[in-house]
Amino acid sequence: MREKEIHSRRWYRLDNAAKLYPAIRSRKNPSTFRVSATMKDPVDPVILQQALDDTLIRLPGFSVRMRSGLFWHYFLQAGEPFRIQEDVVNPCMDFHTQDNGGYLIRVRYFDRRIALEVFHSITDGSGAMVFLKTMVGRYLQLRGIPITPGKGMLDCESSPEEEELADSFREFAGNSSPRSRREQQAYHVPGLALPGAVLNLITGTIPTDALRAEAIKHSVTVTEYLVSVLLFTLYQIQQKDKPRCKQPVKVSVPVNLRQFFPTQTLRNFSSYINPGVEPTQGEYHFDEVIRLVHHFIRYEATEKQLRGKVAANVSSEKSIFVRLAPLFLKNFIISMVYKGVGPTRFTSTLSNLGRVEIPEQMLDHIEHFDLILGPSRVTRVNCAVVGYNGSLRINFSRVIRETFVERAFFTFLVRQGIPVKIESNME
Repeated sequence: MREKEIHSRRWYRLDNAAKLYPAIRSRKNPSTFRVSATMKDPVDPVILQQALDDTLIRLPGFSVRMRSGLFWHYFLQAGEPFRIQEDVVNPCMDFHTQDNGGYLIRVRYFDRRIALEVFHSITDGSGAMVFLKTMVGRYLQLRGIPITPGKGMLDCESSPEEEELADSFREFAGNSSPRSRREQQAYHVPGLALPGAVLNLITGTIPTDALRAEAIKHSVTVTEYLVSVLLFTLYQIQQKDKPRCKQPVKVSVPVNLRQFFPTQTLRNFSSYINPGVEPTQGEYHFDEVIRLVHHFIRYEATEKQLRGKVAANVSSEKSIFVRLAPLFLKNFIISMVYKGVGPTRFTSTLSNLGRVEIPEQMLDHIEHFDLILGPSRVTRVNCAVVGYNGSLRINFSRVIRETFVERAFFTFLVRQGIPVKIESNME
């Protein structure tokens, strides 16, 4: 109880990446995402509520409200009870303070599914997965199943760690020279826009071994292979849609910085790279695309290159003009800069959380995990990937009616001999 009282009075600065999202947030671009676990038995909401309460005490950085100061937004520890909700067909919608008690997360359940939705200022995919694994592990413990914490599942009986709340961007950037963020505006897929509260999902489940074997044939990683397939798919769509278009086709790939810098932070700590092709340089075949992606990722997803990218963001934050500008002016500047270096500069996103590892005692109780990216009215179709227990779940989220991106992507995999099982939230 003492720990809870201490954290109930706490406030937090937003990390370097988190400061972006309040400025660009809107109903059509809510900056949200979801991680979920599908259990092998129906979820008991009473036990899940207790597991959530215990997890929020262990991870106080998730039980916050956003407040606006004179110069910056900040997080204030929330003290009111937070309630789970029944799940909905269209996930990852904008957070309304009057509907969610000011919290910037949602915990939802339906049948065998437990889902966590997050406003991106709170954390990134890796941090959200730690919260989900901790909550699901606690849920199983409360059901009488002995679970030994580990592999990202934290012990709810232990105290919060200060480093879990750290902003690690400045330390990672060090004295690196900032890299230019300037890129050419990219091609975006056409389509008839869905209503504002609709997010269509198509999920493909594939055997990890089959995909890995195909990637090995090309001497690339699974992520490089999937990025290449998506990039080639989007390039072919562009050639049919606008064969004379001079805009590049690019796929934005988030990179977890924790693999380069030792930190326990559960806040945002990721960057991105944007591999692509230039249609003005001629026709591309898949073998050429996969080699371009492979070499681009190997060059860009390195500690030194990523430090330069992070340094550009950190140096902007340190600017005396930015520091002294009132919040409304900061928000305007950030939103204008984001329009120039944000999703207008890539065609789609592919985020791969990798293989989810959990304590051995949890394996018999969880069927699969999922990652879903929230709606974006600019990139319009995005892809999220997560692996678990021999299978890979590839979730496409889109805000247009047409399914040509997903259809072409999965058809390509099937033609390579990779079996795909398809499901959707559409009727």
